[in-house]
Amino acid sequence: MKFNFQVAIALMIILIESCNSPTGRAKKSLPNSDSAANAAKTLQSLVDRRGQVKNYGVNDSNRLFVFVGEKLMVEPMAMDAGFKARYVILRKVYGEFPEDTIEFIAYDHYGTPAFSNFRHVLLYVSADSGTYYHQKYMYNDVYLTKDGRWAGAYAREDYGHSYNKRTKIKPVKIDFAETVRYPLNVTAEEGVQYKFSYPKPYFRIEGDSAVAIYGNYIEELFLLKRDGYLTARKIF
Repeated sequence: MKFNFQVAIALMIILIESCNSPTGRAKKSLPNSDSAANAAKTLQSLVDRRGQVKNYGVNDSNRLFVFVGEKLMVEPMAMDAGFKARYVILRKVYGEFPEDTIEFIAYDHYGTPAFSNFRHVLLYVSADSGTYYHQKYMYNDVYLTKDGRWAGAYAREDYGHSYNKRTKIKPVKIDFAETVRYPLNVTAEEGVQYKFSYPKPYFRIEGDSAVAIYGNYIEELFLLKRDGYLTARKIF
């Protein structure tokens, strides 16, 4: 196993816990302490988790890859809160990747990652010593247009990001190949119901759903993420 940032964190936990005694000195019985055992479990979890997805041999870390993908599989990882995802790469938008399918690890505090609800998504993943991880919560569900391009509906959260207040990108009318609808009411995994609002003129309300009228093509959706959330995370 190649030493990496996440493993370093686990080792730091061990060191910190070992010094957490009343005198501030390292515990002599560290190998038998509960804190050391928990840290060791954390380290082992990191090792096991990485072993469940394909490693692509990328030497540098934080290599961002953005692509339009078609879902093959998203399923919980064994004994872990993460999810293993596998997607066919339909269109590369930013960065390079050597294969036509990709496996990566995703985490979501709210349960199953929301991007898995859609067949086609614009996804943002980063490499860590050959293992790819989803940039948490970052995706755009996308759809083919009548002229064969990929586009997504009006990205309200991206336009609302403080870093994008002066963006020159504007939503435009999109001729989607098929009608793009979103439900107004959604029941979450825990049974809680949520109501969503969709602003005019970007959406048209039809019954219990909102129809997408405005949006952006994938190149501009990426730029909104790049200048907003990805910049805030110091990826750019």
